[in-house]
Amino acid sequence: MLRTEPKSRLRYIFVLILMVSGLISPAWSAEAAGKAGDKGIEFFESKIRPVLIKHCYECHAADSKSIRGGLLLDTRAGLLKGGDSGPALQPGKPAESMLLESLRFESFEMPPSGKLAPEIIADFETWIKMGAPDPRDGESKIVKQGVDIETGKEFWAFRPITTHPVPAVTDAGWYETDIDLFIRARQEQRNLEPAPEASPTTLVRRLYYDLTGLPPTPAQIDAYLKDESPGATEKLVDELLASPQFGVRWGRYWLDIARYSQSTGGGRSLLYDSAWRYRNYVIDSFNADKPYDQFITEQIAGDLLEAKDYQQRREQLIATAFLLLGPTNYEQQDKEQLRMDVIDEQIQTVGRAFLSMTLGCARCHDHKFDPIPASDYYALAGIFRSTKMLTPGNVSGWTKRPLPLPTPQKKKYDEYQQTLASLDSQIKTKQGELKLLRENLNTITLDDSSATLIGDWKESTFFKDYIGKGYIHDQHTAKGKKLVK
Repeated sequence: MLRTEPKSRLRYIFVLILMVSGLISPAWSAEAAGKAGDKGIEFFESKIRPVLIKHCYECHAADSKSIRGGLLLDTRAGLLKGGDSGPALQPGKPAESMLLESLRFESFEMPPSGKLAPEIIADFETWIKMGAPDPRDGESKIVKQGVDIETGKEFWAFRPITTHPVPAVTDAGWYETDIDLFIRARQEQRNLEPAPEASPTTLVRRLYYDLTGLPPTPAQIDAYLKDESPGATEKLVDELLASPQFGVRWGRYWLDIARYSQSTGGGRSLLYDSAWRYRNYVIDSFNADKPYDQFITEQIAGDLLEAKDYQQRREQLIATAFLLLGPTNYEQQDKEQLRMDVIDEQIQTVGRAFLSMTLGCARCHDHKFDPIPASDYYALAGIFRSTKMLTPGNVSGWTKRPLPLPTPQKKKYDEYQQTLASLDSQIKTKQGELKLLRENLNTITLDDSSATLIGDWKESTFFKDYIGKGYIHDQHTAKGKKLVK
């Protein structure tokens, strides 16, 4: 029979009477035990809460992107309620608390990034023994996660372009286009004055650097300074825009966006032996002032477009290298992983190049900033997956297509291919005949069994076209000093 001291018995009877009379409840008692004592709260705030925030809230808080196991650890109620596997905490009972088991890696292994230090786990055990004091109030409630598309559309970058009225300015004489008025209005708001007009020498240098990336020669500077015609500046601008160097100067920025390189990078780096064709395509497109919508379409789906002639068809096929020229580890042995990595790289590049958005974030979860759910990411991935990009092998490769040729060259090329195929066939035939001849030749008869050997010789086991004994090898040593008599 359990014996209790008189005072303890009186306290026990008093609490029992209050519970029966409805003045307190067991739930209240547990909460009171959990919150009792300033030292317990201080221990929680200094030892427990920082660990929960650092290692647990990412997956087990109401505002987590994805709540693992239905378990919330950001409120006391969440700890007591537990998740899919039951209550995480039994105040006063460390041995029955699943939270402590998980930290010890005895059941679940939490946090997944690695086991906590022994002293931290000891702190949790001490805290639970104290009754798990926890001042955090609030219900355990899982907030519905997802992307609010409509709210996301309100961000300025997703709003339709609108026409703004041209602002009025005090200094109305300082402008040549309406764009200048927007600049001057902002300057006047901040009490700023425009920079003075550049000198002719400064202007010609700026034009050359901006449009070609190269400094003008002294002769080119002199030619501009001596041209006193009213349209001298416009004439020079037109000349520089028509220069092949204009495409080199400005095309390089697009090549950076398209992650242009001449090798794959990563693992066993392979050479993109025809990457230069894409580089020239970009430069030529800038120099030809190709419409931007056409420039985009050719790079994403050039192989699906109609062409008026073979030259346009060549351009369209070359343009699709935009989807290929990325860092890829073709040695990846998990070929499905490789395929999805290539698709992800393509999606990320398309997003950055044409939308200025990081679509790749939605590969693992709904985008945390832009209104892009993971479902949209994989809808786009399905489109790219329908394109054949990889070739099989231990080290995979990429698909290649022949470029179209003009009719005369195409005819010569086809004749060359036929001749080459015929020669290959003849070589294979001759090699087969030679093999039969070798098999039917009389073998060499050797009989050195009674010969006297001078030096260190080794009996050969490699050559087959002999019979008898005595086929020996000098092992590539002491040349000229060994004899067989």
